Amino acid sequence: MTEQTFKAGTSNSIREAGFTLFELLIVITIIGILMGVAIPNITFSDPERDMDTAVRRLTGAVSEARSRALLKREPLELHLEGKYIRIVQRNGKQEIGKAALPDTVTISRVIVDKREQRTLLFTPKGVTQPATIELTSPPCVRTLCIKPIQGISYPK
Repeated sequence: MTEQTFKAGTSNSIREAGFTLFELLIVITIIGILMGVAIPNITFSDPERDMDTAVRRLTGAVSEARSRALLKREPLELHLEGKYIRIVQRNGKQEIGKAALPDTVTISRVIVDKREQRTLLFTPKGVTQPATIELTSPPCVRTLCIKPIQGISYPK
C-alpha cells in the first residue's frame, strides 16, 4: 500500500473553474474607465455644427474664386451643386478646386441677379454678381448673401 504525501502550499480539494469576485471587479473597473474615455469622443451629427462647417467651406470657396480670378486675370465660375462647390475656368472648363459639404447639408437654392441658377461668375477684377445662397440641414436653414466686392455676409 502506498501512502499519499502532500507538498506545502497545495490543497487537498479540487478548485472549480471560474473567476473570483476580485478579478471580476478589476475587469469591470477597466471596462468602465475605457467607456468613460471612449464615449465622449464619439461624434454624433449635429446640424448646427455641420451648418457652420458648410458656411466656412462656402466662404473659403468664394474667397478663393475671387482671389484666383484676380491673380490669373481671367473669369472663373463657382458652381454650387447640391453637396459640392467647384471652381472652374470659364474658357477651358477645367476644374481648379472642389469642396464637399457635410453629409447633412445641401445647397437648396441659389439666386443670382434675382434669377435661380447654380453658377456664380467672377470677373478678372474679382467682382461677382450679387447672390443669395440657401443652405439646408434639417431643421436648420441658413441664408448667405454674396456681395459683388465685399464677400459673404450672413445673419447668425
